[in-house]
Amino acid sequence: MPSRFFVYLPQGDRKPWRECIAACERLGPTATELPERFGPDDVLLTWSPFRLSKRWAAHRDVRAAGGRAIILENGWLSPPGRPRHFQFALDGWNGTGRFPDGGPGRWAGWGVALQDWRRDGRHVLVLGQKAQSISDPRRMPAGWAQSLRLDTARPVLRRMPSAARPLAEDLRGAWCTVTWTSTAAIQGLIAGIPAFHCGPNTLVPELSKAGLGVDAPITPDRLPVFERIAWCQWSAAEIATGEPLARLLDMPHDGAPVRLEAPPASPSRYTLLGRMRDLALRLPGDHPVRRRLGMS
Repeated sequence: MPSRFFVYLPQGDRKPWRECIAACERLGPTATELPERFGPDDVLLTWSPFRLSKRWAAHRDVRAAGGRAIILENGWLSPPGRPRHFQFALDGWNGTGRFPDGGPGRWAGWGVALQDWRRDGRHVLVLGQKAQSISDPRRMPAGWAQSLRLDTARPVLRRMPSAARPLAEDLRGAWCTVTWTSTAAIQGLIAGIPAFHCGPNTLVPELSKAGLGVDAPITPDRLPVFERIAWCQWSAAEIATGEPLARLLDMPHDGAPVRLEAPPASPSRYTLLGRMRDLALRLPGDHPVRRRLGMS
């Protein structure tokens, strides 16, 4: 039985839903509405399926039927001078998805130079993310970045999504980055800044140390990792050609049902000091209270 394709993506210019439809239509019957029932040959294309969302239910149902789910998310890097890229992987995202490794050529063609590991940084850069009410542990819990306590003598700078300064300014002079799952840490890794993460997964677990021991970073070989994960990052125009989709569908698939458990709720991490830091974000960017609390 030929595959049926179901494109269940938010519609708009910020998501490549038109390009996903074009890719699917090259390979088989395509719909933008979910079926009453999935089959083992069906393929779902959707955005990150966080808990309690309709996308999560669709992801659960297609896997339970033995079908496949291709998950898209914002890319961790767009090559210099090129359009925005998106993560494009089978059955997961941010390090949990599968995709074939096509060798070093794709990364080499991007022309991104990896800088030497930094050994003399001054401050710890906490990279906050936009918190949502979904309470999914794969998304930063509310208040985590504002309330995080670190056992270090180094100054701590907390960068929130509302920061006006370019990320490069906060990375300048950083000893390391600390994030829940933010792919902004990738920019630091390219610049030679070690990374720590506290969420359940990250796009580059081989390069980011779990936990908060910020005075003892790791500095592994980055090149093989970047060469591999370049193959799960594609522009909208590339997606429309059907190549990324065909590559994923060429991976082995036995049609066996898979039972997915809903992720547990992730409670708020706010402390009193974290609430104060939140209030400080409403002050002008150069306000001394913001500087004293290390908020950016």
